[in-house]
Amino acid sequence: MSESTAAPSPEPSGSLRRSLGLYAVLTISIGAMIGSGIFVLPGLAFKIAGPSVVLAFFLAGIVVLPAALSKAEMATAMPQAGGTYLYIDRAMGPLMGTIAGFGVWFSLVFKASFALVGLSAYLEYFVPHPERPVAALLALVMIGVNLVGVKQSARFQIVVVSGVIIVLIAFVAIGLPRVESSAFDPFLAHGIRGLLSATAVVFVSYAGVTKVASIAEEVRRPERTIPRGMLISVGFMMLLYPAIVAVIAGVAPAEELATTETPMTLAAEQFLSPIGVALTAGVAVIALLSMTNAGIIASSRYPFAMARNSLAPHQFAAVGRRSGGPIISIAVTGCVLLALVLFVPLIELAKLASAFQLLVFALINLALIAFREAHLDWYSPVFRSPLYPVTQIFGIGSALLLLTQMGTIPLLGALLFVVAGAVWYRVFGGSRAPKDSATRDALRMRENARLVQTSASAVAAGGRRHILVLVRRPTRPSRQHTLFRLALRLAASPGGRIHVINFDARTRRMIPTDDDRARARMLGIEVTAEQYTDEDRRGMVHAFVEREGVDLFIADLPQELRATRHVNRDLRWLREHLTCDSVFLRNREVEQIDRIAILGTGGPYDPVKIEMADHIARYEHAEIRFVHLTPVDTPPAQADSIHRYHGELGETLTVPWDDRVQPAEHLIETLTGLSRGANLVILGAPTHRFHVVTDLADSIAEAVDCPALLIHTPTLEKPGIVKRSVQWLIE
Repeated sequence: MSESTAAPSPEPSGSLRRSLGLYAVLTISIGAMIGSGIFVLPGLAFKIAGPSVVLAFFLAGIVVLPAALSKAEMATAMPQAGGTYLYIDRAMGPLMGTIAGFGVWFSLVFKASFALVGLSAYLEYFVPHPERPVAALLALVMIGVNLVGVKQSARFQIVVVSGVIIVLIAFVAIGLPRVESSAFDPFLAHGIRGLLSATAVVFVSYAGVTKVASIAEEVRRPERTIPRGMLISVGFMMLLYPAIVAVIAGVAPAEELATTETPMTLAAEQFLSPIGVALTAGVAVIALLSMTNAGIIASSRYPFAMARNSLAPHQFAAVGRRSGGPIISIAVTGCVLLALVLFVPLIELAKLASAFQLLVFALINLALIAFREAHLDWYSPVFRSPLYPVTQIFGIGSALLLLTQMGTIPLLGALLFVVAGAVWYRVFGGSRAPKDSATRDALRMRENARLVQTSASAVAAGGRRHILVLVRRPTRPSRQHTLFRLALRLAASPGGRIHVINFDARTRRMIPTDDDRARARMLGIEVTAEQYTDEDRRGMVHAFVEREGVDLFIADLPQELRATRHVNRDLRWLREHLTCDSVFLRNREVEQIDRIAILGTGGPYDPVKIEMADHIARYEHAEIRFVHLTPVDTPPAQADSIHRYHGELGETLTVPWDDRVQPAEHLIETLTGLSRGANLVILGAPTHRFHVVTDLADSIAEAVDCPALLIHTPTLEKPGIVKRSVQWLIE
């Protein structure tokens, strides 16, 4: 009788406190938008588009809206810290998630640094000062505020943003009656191309609207608060931005506006008293500080979330006991911020950040499509984006269109971020992170029915018809007996055939022994053995497999010692070139077997592992345990779907079974812990050009305290180039 034991889903280590309400969410979101985009960029955008810059700010909001809707939906299904990184990771796998998290982290820091340096122009209205040292001092203050705690930081944000909004509304109310309509003639002074280019430039003004999703784990009732906060914020700014720009363009001299870095004070000087102008400059300074604060809050959560998924050093997941925030992540983000403020020209970096934000917003919309089309049981958002998928397709197309208007350098910069994220993943996180995603799950579910049916057919086939056992130095006699007994367990009974090829002259006729032959006769299995001294050993084995129709090759996998490297080279060559399945025995001899653990961390169990585990367990009267790991923040419903898949596989078995599905921060340690009590571990050894097994499979086999069978099968259908490309992207 089978059983399925669900491991409890623990609270992720380093959980953050839920202390933020709707108004705090609004102020963080709006505060992340109100900054350099409106206080610095209108002049540059006016030079590009002329009076149509007013429409450019509105169009930029239209392009942002689909991503805001998509991100709001995903935030209600996965209210954890990480935002963009988390959603793209869960949708398309850790490689794409790492690229997004890596790039967005830097782009947010770039934008915050640009805001700090940009406010120097407004500070000049009050007192001359050295730009970079003052900006660095302000950066230190903002870092300190965030290290004290997000709740205090959010309170600061509420006060600042509330005051800034009041002043900006007053600026519009007083300035609109003084706008000259002639200032907007001709409206499209530089044509449609100028309008689109300006829209791409000012796009960064709205980028902060989705940042609040990165702190979803700290928001009270996130399923309601996050969508409301995002939609109210973007809707409000789509009205406020064009109104402010209309006042600026309608009252400021066009020649001066096209060259100024302080368009707000330039416009204020046309209709406000000196006190009013000073107040406008002061509000600009405060708003830019607010944007910097929001940028630190949001950007520091990306390394935090990546560390919890083993894609960054685990120190980034440390949470301060008093502050409740990710202190290491904030500190490292702050150091990068200081370096950029002190040493890097940030105007061009702000454009690079804008270009990458466009690319990421396209990925956000694509991620929602992946979740919706996967039809996953665990994906149950409270809020759903309207007009799906038209909204998301429009968001992807419009973001890519604007990306083409950014120029060559920003496009190359965005590509550099993509490459940097991919290299980081391949070097650091590729062998550590569980590779679950919505796209992967969708592919897995489509494969499950076929795999279960194939597994059932393999189990019912009754074993292998022809097995080849290889014996060669330095295989010890006890290991030789283990290899033969393993072959007996896997051979068809009756009607199977086991052939032993012995290349070790010291163990002539060691196996099969008379007892081995007697046991084989009782089972109706034919046994033959030959001694060889041929120098071309792997060539001879390959020819034998082809000639005799062998369907399973069994060999001992020695430790990677200097004296055995030539053996491993031969085994690697055989595994890559044999047309039959291969089994490599690792660690100690296989003795009494009570439980077999089949290990998995990503894709479905292939039928060969299921078949072999069932035949061995049937022979030994043992039971089977399926072991599967998921990321620490996997929704419980996703674990339930894996349990159901295990249940379908269990129905194909002829022996008792159970399963363990557990979140894991440390993959190898958790796998070895769950496999304790097993006498044999079975795991796959996928094709890899440079090693006998992949680094991950080899590390797991080394770590477990029982014998391990590393199984390679070339008989599975190989995917085409498109499917292989998709698999590479989601792994």
